[in-house]
Order: sequence, then C-alpha cells, then structure tokens
Amino acid sequence: MKKIIALLLACMMVVGLFAGCGSTNEPTPTEGKTDAPATDAAPTEATPEAITLKVWAPQEDQVDENSWLIQVEKAFEAAHPEYTITWDNGVCPEGDAKTMVTADPTAAADVYMFANDQLGSLVDAGALAKLGGSYLEQVQNDVSTTYVNTVTHTDGGVYGFPVAPNTWFMYYNKSILSEEDVKSLEACLEKGEVAFETTNSWYLPAFFFANGCTLFGETGTDASAGVQFGGEAGYQAIAAVVDLVNNNPNFKNGADGYGNAGLKDGSVAAYFSGSWDYAGLYEALGEDLGAVAPPTVMINGEAKQLKSYAGSKAVGVNPNAKNQKAAMQFAAFLADDDSQLLRFQLRNITPAVTALGENADVAASIVAVAENATMASASVAQPTIPEMNDVWTPIADMGTNIINGNVTADNVEEMVDAMVELLNGSGL
Repeated sequence: MKKIIALLLACMMVVGLFAGCGSTNEPTPTEGKTDAPATDAAPTEATPEAITLKVWAPQEDQVDENSWLIQVEKAFEAAHPEYTITWDNGVCPEGDAKTMVTADPTAAADVYMFANDQLGSLVDAGALAKLGGSYLEQVQNDVSTTYVNTVTHTDGGVYGFPVAPNTWFMYYNKSILSEEDVKSLEACLEKGEVAFETTNSWYLPAFFFANGCTLFGETGTDASAGVQFGGEAGYQAIAAVVDLVNNNPNFKNGADGYGNAGLKDGSVAAYFSGSWDYAGLYEALGEDLGAVAPPTVMINGEAKQLKSYAGSKAVGVNPNAKNQKAAMQFAAFLADDDSQLLRFQLRNITPAVTALGENADVAASIVAVAENATMASASVAQPTIPEMNDVWTPIADMGTNIINGNVTADNVEEMVDAMVELLNGSGL
C-alpha cells in the first residue's frame, strides 16, 4: 500500500505542475544558459504513448474498483506517466490459462496469470516470454530457489513471476494435537485419526520424496532422468504406506471429503490439504484450527520428512503482445512486494516474496506460515514438462490398489516394479 499511496501522490504532484505551467505554447526562456542555441519552439513534455494492455486474471481479483487488479493498474498508471493506458481486462482462472491462452496465443492476453504446472505447454505454444535482465533478477532476488524452479523450463529459462504458492500441508485440531505432536505422523496417529489422500497422485509421492526418490531429475526438468520411484527406496516408501493402511486403524484415506468433514466435526485430528479449505475449516473450528508443514514419517525404521509438491501461481507475459515493453513492466509490477502484500490483505493469498514472510499480518496467518514452511523445507518442485502427464494415473492406481488391499507386504516389490514400468513406459 505504501507504494500505491506514494505513487498516487506523485501523480497528483505531476498534475499540479502541469496546471501551474498553463496551456500556453509561448517560448520558455533558457535560464543561466547564455550559449543555448536559438529555437523557435519551446521544450515540451514528451507526449504519453497511448497503449492498450490486455490482462487476464481470476474473477475474484477484478470484482470492482477496490479489487486488487484494478488498484494495481491505477498504481501502475501513476508510476508510468509515459503511457496513456486502455485496460482490456478479462477473466481467466490460473488453472484455465493453458486452455484459454493456447487456443490462440496471438489473440490471448498480453499479461496473464497461470498455474505453474501449465508452464511447459504454454512455452511450447509460444505463449510465454522468457525473462531476462532486471526482470530475471527480480524473480531470483525476491523469491526462494524453490519458487524459481517452479517457473523454470527445460532450457533453463525462467518464464514467469511467482506470486503465490500452490502446495499442500497439514491442518490439525489444536484441542487434540499439540505443537510437538504435529512434527511426527506417528505421534499424531497415537492421538487420533489422520486423513491422507492415499488414492490421490498429488499426495502419495510425498512418501517417495521422503525416502530420496526423484522425479525427472533433481529439479524436475530432465525428462531423460525418468521417474526414479523404484529400487530399495521405492520399495521402502510403499511398504511404509502399506503398513499404515493395513496396520494402523487411525490412518484413513482422506479422499471424497472424508478428511475435510472429519476435521470439521472433530472425528479427525489431522488432514492434509491446502489453502482452499481454510475458510470452511476455520468456520467450523475457529481458534482450534492449526496448520503446519507436513510431518515426518517412519520409513524403514527412520524418521523421514514427508514432502509435498511445490507449485506456484505466476504472472506471465505473452511474447505476441504488441506492447511488449509495457507488458513486461506491468507483469513485474503485479508481482512486486507491494502488489503481493496488497493481494494478501484483500484476499488472504500467501505472497511468494520471501521478505513478506516477516510482515506482521502475513506472520499472523496460520496458512501463510504453513505454506512458507512447506515451500522452504518440505516440498519438491512439481515438474512442468509434458512427460508429467504420464505420471498421474499409475501413481493414483498404486494408491487405489493399496487401499483395496491388492498391495501387501509380500508383493510390494512386484507392484512397485510394475508401477515404475508404466511411469517410464514411454521409453525413458
């Protein structure tokens, strides 16, 4: 807000100066410059460039004049008097960017918001501009390496400005579990039910990552590295899940709303989910609602850190934009610390900028604290390459087979080998 208020004041000062100068075209004398060349025309301010910027963002960010997008656009105008801007705003949820933008990149928005798992498809469609210079430096300086990885393509280029995390963590009932309990999955299970979406392939890989398995290399951008969920590390990870499902009655499959409903009515002590569930859970539990990064889990006799997927919501620039310079400037402006803080204040969306974690309001948000902790030390960047499309189904099937009793302590290796073969079946 400080930036926005300051910019509006600056704009008012500029207008005042223009008014003081009047509208005459009479020559202005050169003061203190006796050697100035003669001229018939007085020096004038540069005429602002008239441009149009097409911007796509979620509906919630542009409901009225007080909404985030509209406020930031006004602040950008104040910061850039060199432009006279016509804003062409449209609605596009981050999760729909791939579909809407790639339908015709030449007609799509100049600046738009997207979920990072779509980055590969957007780059391949020629719909995302690579960042360089000061824009690349902004991303590298403002956010953690984990966030940078979420918008890095296989060519090593960075293709977006992260503005929010997209990950999952653990909600819990503070009347059942203590701050010490929630550090360990086993400690939680001693106190009550824990709901984990075993059949969901966005969650189950947490056990593989906990045991050192990798997905398309260390950064998730190397398709040739394949899915390394097999061998002893993979066997041990799935054996741990099988043991929990078959031998611990408090470990429940959180799918189909079981975890959400159970946490609300008090029958579940902890549930793995994300920021989208906060409002409903807080309404039910109030101050008894807690949130933390995923806990450790025992795998092959050792406590290992469960790791969720780390994704982001980001701002991208269309390389087909007519006013490329202004589009890139505005994208960077949308993603800077003041703009991200304003969005948090208006919509409670956790900022990606590392320094904002120290802001008093952000630090007071249990969701922001949990998301920041997860992104920092309990997550793995979710790959954005096309090969990721072949990963979801085999892992979901593994989870379903575990829940249905088809995977046992005796056939873990066989079932994991079959899964890995499917995961790498494209010839990797």
